[in-house]
Amino acid sequence: MISSKIGNFFFKIRSFTPIPFIIALLYFAEPAWQSVVMGVPFIVVGEILRGWAVGYAGASTRARTLGAARDLVTTGPYSYVRNPLYLGNFLLSLGVCLVTSVYWLVAVLIIGYFFQYLPIIAVEEAYLLESCGSVYQTYRERVPRFIPQLRSYPDPSTHDFSFTRAIKSEKRTLTAIGCVIGLIFARQTIGIL
Repeated sequence: MISSKIGNFFFKIRSFTPIPFIIALLYFAEPAWQSVVMGVPFIVVGEILRGWAVGYAGASTRARTLGAARDLVTTGPYSYVRNPLYLGNFLLSLGVCLVTSVYWLVAVLIIGYFFQYLPIIAVEEAYLLESCGSVYQTYRERVPRFIPQLRSYPDPSTHDFSFTRAIKSEKRTLTAIGCVIGLIFARQTIGIL
């Protein structure tokens, strides 16, 4: 019951929890060309994974309550990993840590990521098991939670990918990435913040 309350709480505020992390990145950032080369691939892969996922799942991934999804998506990136959006978030955040050369924040990211997302995932999985039953149980048994598998899920859903849906849903994320990276380099270049 307590873990359910914690998971629901983090689910509702998950868009705001990165704010202290971003402030620390902005304050401690010391980007160099080597760190940019090291971090940008993680940012790109993380955003491609997010865009691919929301291209199938749509804007319901931004909902503040469970139950907003169209139905169980088991195709696209969801056929390789159950939580592609959360994996994408992790890769994006890791990339920004690397770009800024704030390597100690990688440890904070890993701890914070699991502290926040494990309760969220537990609540989401309980909801999906209740609403989708054996269909979700089979999917959960065959597709890993965080580390993508090489073979796709053998019984994919019929959801279609929409580039328009992906861009519409990811506008906020793309804007946030641009703003954070822009502020980091503005701080470095002209000494603001």
